[in-house]
Amino acid sequence: MNQQNAVNTAASSAQTKRVADLAVCAVFTALICIFTMFIQIRIFPTEGGMVHIGNVPLFFAAAYFGGKTAAVSGGLGMCLSDLLTGWTLYAPATLIVVGIMGLVFGVIVDRRPTVSRLLIAIAAVLAIKLAGYYLFEAAFVYQNIAAPIVNVPGNTIQILTGAVVAVPVIFAVKPVMKHFAGRQVEGENHV
Repeated sequence: MNQQNAVNTAASSAQTKRVADLAVCAVFTALICIFTMFIQIRIFPTEGGMVHIGNVPLFFAAAYFGGKTAAVSGGLGMCLSDLLTGWTLYAPATLIVVGIMGLVFGVIVDRRPTVSRLLIAIAAVLAIKLAGYYLFEAAFVYQNIAAPIVNVPGNTIQILTGAVVAVPVIFAVKPVMKHFAGRQVEGENHV
């Protein structure tokens, strides 16, 4: 009978974790969508470049809840924002590119945010953003390999703006997240 109780407890615990993971994903999808939708500053003369703060919850989710959560919530949240704010053409690229950005950021930081891990993750995400949107725009927006270069500064500013806001937030909540995220976070002195 004790063995059956242990099996039931393990199954219940796994189901509870899945529900919690789904809830976290849903919350971050909504936050990313809202943060992307409601603060948008177009960077002229670029077509696709705008500054928004949707990358802040994306980076936060990746840093503390991992790459899978950030990939799903980031890709879906920003894709929904594109669909709801007139950037419909970009929605498929956003789903894929931002999903990859979230995954890579989360894998690099590995729920242990340090200065060096965050800097490496930001550099990787910037490269993914620039390459992903450049290729998408060259193939589908401009049908020209040179034209998307005009959007590189805007996309760069977008990622760096998100990083400048997100990194201090990530470090500010680090003591709380040690207990909340379910996994011990390394101390700040590890660089």
